[in-house]
Amino acid sequence: MTVTEIVQSNLIKFDLKADNKEEVIDQLADLYVKNGVITNKDNYISAVYGREQEGTTGVGEGIAIPHGKSKSVTRSAVVIAKLLDPVAWESLDNHPVKYVFLLAIPDGGDTEHLKLLSELAGILMNDNVRFELQQAKSAGDIQAIFKDRGNEL
Repeated sequence: MTVTEIVQSNLIKFDLKADNKEEVIDQLADLYVKNGVITNKDNYISAVYGREQEGTTGVGEGIAIPHGKSKSVTRSAVVIAKLLDPVAWESLDNHPVKYVFLLAIPDGGDTEHLKLLSELAGILMNDNVRFELQQAKSAGDIQAIFKDRGNEL
């Protein structure tokens, strides 16, 4: 499975309004529930916060890649949010986050988890990708950014 395969327009939230990291994760988890990606929101969010305690997922350049592995995840997915206003995220560069890529991985998907995380981080290191994210005007624009990008790695 590749990032290209899991980026779906129904899992992209454009101009998400939130005051902090917790509100972002909560709203994105709701989107997973709505789309059948997770069966138990509390269980999944607990897994995400457990990972957050191990170290920051704010990778810099206004991007965070939080993730959670949980038995409540039915399939691997990524929900993408372009925030209306940046929020604090304890990022590596100490800057607030504008783009959140929340990964959901089924329990036991260690290899897939690492592969998707590595692939996504690699794509987001590309200056052109970050520029295109800034220029995106719709969920379709964001989905197009990732179309076939996994093959570039």
